[in-house]
Amino acid sequence: MEGSGGGGGADPGPASASASGGEGEGFEGLWELPVELCERRPVCGRCSRPQKVCLCPFLPVHPLKVSTCLYIIQHPAEESRVLRTVPLLAACLPPDKCKILVGRRFNEDRYPELATVCRNPNTLILYPGAEATNLEEVAVMSSSPSVMIIIDGTWSQAKDIFYKNSLFRLPKQWAPPYRV
Repeated sequence: MEGSGGGGGADPGPASASASGGEGEGFEGLWELPVELCERRPVCGRCSRPQKVCLCPFLPVHPLKVSTCLYIIQHPAEESRVLRTVPLLAACLPPDKCKILVGRRFNEDRYPELATVCRNPNTLILYPGAEATNLEEVAVMSSSPSVMIIIDGTWSQAKDIFYKNSLFRLPKQWAPPYRV
């Protein structure tokens, strides 16, 4: 009787194959299959979005003329998020008016320019809190701020960056107006 375990050419089955030490049996042709390389979608060099959903036609052709310099402090997890709004902002402003720093910790030794900016009395940091002044009051100030620091991240990421970096507690703190 064929297949009764007598060894007459019957398929030994998976249990017998592993017991006999032939772990690769049954996968003989697998290594010969063609491998498809994963290709990333082409990305726009200006807005950093996939070319099929490029937003450049909706952005200003020439950078906006602004007097305030923005320092965007971006949490590393935000770099790979789908929305990626920071590259859109950077595409709208002159390169010298939008500086992007990615990280969690910023100290004076590694970021001397940022330390100087944080000590400047005309620097504002956009972050809510008990010490913060309403952002609407910036409009009534006699002179606009020369530098504004914005933390890009989820609320918990922004809180972590703000409280673990003493540099960010040096500038005057401003908060967006709360709407009820």
